[in-house]
Amino acid sequence: MDDAVTALVQGADRDRWLATQYAPAGVRAALLAVHALDLELVKVIATTTEPMIGQIRLAWWRERLEGLDRGQVPAQPVLQVLAAEALPRGVMGTELAGFEDAWLALAAGDVARHVEARGLALGAASARLLGGDTVTAVRLATAWAAGEAARNGEPGGVASAPGRVGPNLRPLAGLAALGRRDLGRAANGLPPEPRATPTRQLILLRAALIGR
Repeated sequence: MDDAVTALVQGADRDRWLATQYAPAGVRAALLAVHALDLELVKVIATTTEPMIGQIRLAWWRERLEGLDRGQVPAQPVLQVLAAEALPRGVMGTELAGFEDAWLALAAGDVARHVEARGLALGAASARLLGGDTVTAVRLATAWAAGEAARNGEPGGVASAPGRVGPNLRPLAGLAALGRRDLGRAANGLPPEPRATPTRQLILLRAALIGR
């Protein structure tokens, strides 16, 4: 596992880092790399003031992700871990490029499309890595993505609750539960909750134990 990838997720989003600790040890590095990819694109949006420059920077990531499927691995830590850990387990770079679709949509002001594409990319990759049902994984990931949008002041997301899920997808179920919590707080006019509070940690633990 690359220390830079772990540090990126742990430092930028401790909720996601904690959720990943409930996954089987053999796939944690791959899951962390998927989350780190999304966080790299978050940085692109956060540090770009010119829309055209942002599109160019996002396109660079798409091209490199698609190149992973052809065995082209650049000297970039997240991409290297994806190539070493995620692709051998069935994740494809072209599928991960869906994260770029998500952030392009947000840059264009389409929050609903952003949530949908982000949930699809994370859910599909998680299902391949964890071995769960893809439809359920996408629903869980979309609930998380809707909560993230609400945390960032982008309302409009809806998070359905798929009920209790099996052991495979419980790390993702925890994120979905946090997403629903964040949507509820936003709907009640409350500010975003800090990451990894004791309450949020208990939510992740509950999901890991009982699947919701």
